[in-house]
Amino acid sequence: MKRTIILILVLTMVISTSVFATDSNKKMFVELQGNSMFPSDGNFKTIYGSSALYIRGKAGYKFIKDFYLFFGCGLLHKTGKTPLLKAEATSDQKICIFGAGYEGTVSGKLGYRLEAGGSNFSYKEEALDKSVSSSKLGIMLNGSIVYDFNSTIFTALSLGYFGASDTINNVDIKLGGLNIAFGFGIRI
Repeated sequence: MKRTIILILVLTMVISTSVFATDSNKKMFVELQGNSMFPSDGNFKTIYGSSALYIRGKAGYKFIKDFYLFFGCGLLHKTGKTPLLKAEATSDQKICIFGAGYEGTVSGKLGYRLEAGGSNFSYKEEALDKSVSSSKLGIMLNGSIVYDFNSTIFTALSLGYFGASDTINNVDIKLGGLNIAFGFGIRI
C-alpha cells in the first residue's frame, strides 16, 4: 500500500511538472509501447508462431536541440510446442534497446523520429527438461511518426528492426526481428 501511494505521488508530481513546464524546458520523454515483433529465426517461428506481442517502457533525454539519447526495455514470454514430439516449450526474453535519435517536425502537431543504436537480448528457453540461457548484444534501427496532442502528451507509431545472433549447441540462432510499436507518452 505504501508503494502504491508513493508511486501515485511521484506520477502526480511528474505530470504536474510537465504540464506547467515551457516547451523549451521539456528535455525528457517517457513512453509506454505495445509491440509486435516478427521474429527473424525460422525455428522460433515454428515453435512459437510468426509474431510475438509484448509491452516496453522507453525514456529519452534531449542533450542538444533535436538530438536525444534513449533507453527502453520490455519482457516477452511465449509458449509453444516442439515440432516432432509436441513437447511444451517456453521462451522468456528481456529485450532492451539503447542509442541516439533525432526528432524532427513535419508540420504543426506531426513529427518524426529516427533512431539507431544497440539492443541487448537476455533470454531463457526451456523444452524437453532442458534449459538454455544467455545474453547477446546486437543492433537496433527505428523510425517513428509522432503526433502531439499538446506540448506534453503524444502518441507514436514506430517501425524498426533489432537483432543479434548466437550459437547454441552448434546451431546458429537469430534473436529479434522486425518490430512495430504503438505508444503513448509524456514530455517532462
